[in-house]
Amino acid sequence: MIVSTESAAGPAALAAAGSSERIAYASTDIRGKPTTMTGLVHLPMGVAPKAGWPLVTYGHMTTGGCDRAAPSEATWDHPELRRMTQGHAFIGSMLERGYAVVQPDYEGIGGPGPHPYLIGQSLARSVIDMAVAVRSEYPISNYWVSAGHSEGAVAALWAGSTAATDPKAEGLDLRGICAFTPVTRMDQTIGASLLMPVVLPGFAVVSPLIALMLSGAQTEDRQLAVLLAQDGLSERAKSVWSHLETRSLNELCQSDSWGAIAPRHILGPAGGEVRARLLASFKHNDVALLRFPRGLPMRVDAAVFDEVAPVWLTGRALKAWNSQGVHLTSRWWPASHSSVLSQNRAPEVAAEWVRQLDSNSRRG
Repeated sequence: MIVSTESAAGPAALAAAGSSERIAYASTDIRGKPTTMTGLVHLPMGVAPKAGWPLVTYGHMTTGGCDRAAPSEATWDHPELRRMTQGHAFIGSMLERGYAVVQPDYEGIGGPGPHPYLIGQSLARSVIDMAVAVRSEYPISNYWVSAGHSEGAVAALWAGSTAATDPKAEGLDLRGICAFTPVTRMDQTIGASLLMPVVLPGFAVVSPLIALMLSGAQTEDRQLAVLLAQDGLSERAKSVWSHLETRSLNELCQSDSWGAIAPRHILGPAGGEVRARLLASFKHNDVALLRFPRGLPMRVDAAVFDEVAPVWLTGRALKAWNSQGVHLTSRWWPASHSSVLSQNRAPEVAAEWVRQLDSNSRRG
């Protein structure tokens, strides 16, 4: 159910769209309680087909964990503008091909409560509930492709994996998944990063990301929440913990915040148990372990020089999904984690892949 609607403004209003609106919609939080989430609805130009516009849900990359990090509230002078708009080339390409696109801000970003960062069930809930809400009040067909980048790729994969058994997804016809640089095996990458004794040049984002991961993991692990409130964090980390509720990712990287804390100095006296619980959360939510319907079309655009999702870990995930019998298409780009979605790389190719799914289904 849609709770409120307003015209999108600034960077959130896309030139390729016939209309762009910011909505609030009813959903449930990580603990199963009613909540409200927000996001963007973009409709193509022209008149909707008789059956309605086919739908693409697009999950955004990490922008932070607070309301200030909501892409639906982007402004031209926002410090997080690059990440908030990273998917616009792909979204614009889908709109030009006659697809409606919705962008959830995710639980706790633009709505009540903390953001369950990288928690699969919460991300899937934000995607599926927004798709259902929009279909009820906009000219949208039941045709659905789940897409996203980085954290948004986790959202897309979890939504695609759970849709078949989710009663709320009844009426949505999942035709494929399109994932850009999905993150996997964070227990290995972040597990190693927690040992870094200094903030390396160009890696000020590592500690803020770890902080967001701890904050997210505690939303489904009450014991971890207790540890973090007691002696699971260092005194330095405790002093900036509240920044997670007010700052976007780029702002968390600043020298007066998490960006000045070496990863090794985040944890406190109970750090061993905190680390173990965080790594367990990563394994529980790992997209490489998800199951998908046999024959489901899936596209993954990955980066050869990915500093967040290393090539060997992404490769393992691709093998795991391929072994399930999905129709997997993958492409490796000579790019970094974010630049895969640069205009001259994956967006146009991936958008054409999505369009081809529709063409193939019509021929079938």
